[in-house]
Amino acid sequence: MSIDPFEVSELAPDLPSAVREAALLHARGEAVAARTVLEAAVAAASDVRPCWHLLLELERLAGRWSQYEALAARYRMRFGDDPPSERERREREARLPSELRSGGSGCVALGGILDASQLPALSALRAAAEHHVVVHLDLSRLTGIDAIGCGLLHAALEDLVANGTGLVLSGAERLAPLLAPLLAQRPPLTAVWSLRLLTLRLARDHEGFDRAALDYALASNTQTAVWEPLFLPQPPTPEGEERREQPRYAPREFVRMHGTIAGAEDAQLIALAEYAAVNQYVNIELSAVDRIDPEAAGALANLVTNAVQAGRTVRLIRPNSLVAVLFRLLNLGRHATIVTPFGL
Repeated sequence: MSIDPFEVSELAPDLPSAVREAALLHARGEAVAARTVLEAAVAAASDVRPCWHLLLELERLAGRWSQYEALAARYRMRFGDDPPSERERREREARLPSELRSGGSGCVALGGILDASQLPALSALRAAAEHHVVVHLDLSRLTGIDAIGCGLLHAALEDLVANGTGLVLSGAERLAPLLAPLLAQRPPLTAVWSLRLLTLRLARDHEGFDRAALDYALASNTQTAVWEPLFLPQPPTPEGEERREQPRYAPREFVRMHGTIAGAEDAQLIALAEYAAVNQYVNIELSAVDRIDPEAAGALANLVTNAVQAGRTVRLIRPNSLVAVLFRLLNLGRHATIVTPFGL
């Protein structure tokens, strides 16, 4: 199944045409053209919020943070409130103690390229751990990473774990697509794989750890690392909220996808099809997915349809706003539940 044969005007007619066109352009890898369409739409009809939402998403995905901040400020002036992405971030931070929020003494943010230049920030993280039982590391604005940066971050996280310091790790979902090219290098880069395995332990992703450990063992011809859970302090839970040691969805009912999914034979789609064939609940976590191309989107639509027809329950969880529009164009909401914080 492909979305390309359809005319944009025929798809999801309740959405603004610029939103539909931009989502399709982005799916095809034409981010610059998508940005041009949305900028023109915002200039021509500044009260159409979805155009702003997608334009902000494009800036975020491109790591154009100064443009993102300027656009978010214009959004606030135009509508009198934060865009959904900022509201969600603020709500997450509001659940943390004040010292762990942005600008707090227990919060350190990394942005741009994670390389040797980030050593001062990682030193600040270690210093914060001397004064706080739990610290907050925000990775959401990383745009790249090299092997040296992997080693530095791994060493800092290992120090925190060894000292029994709790860690709130924001934006960790961005690491997987950034690490992917480095993980593919041969011979394998030990620092890169060590960081990948440690972040999976911090995320309590046992199954993901086991898969990565096996991949590394095969690539390096070494013994497979064994899962060891981490028991670290946690920040206080806001009154009235439930503390969970595991995600709401059980690990075996949870699939994480990341990066760009391209083509009907993409390895992540093949793994998802195998998973859907044997699991009743198919919860697909998409927050780390940047883009799904038209061919892959059609294959995903067929996979979802087939799974639902086989009696499975499918949830598409937290796609970014561009991918969420693509799902609407494919009418995936007819078969699956789409869980998104964005008001599109």
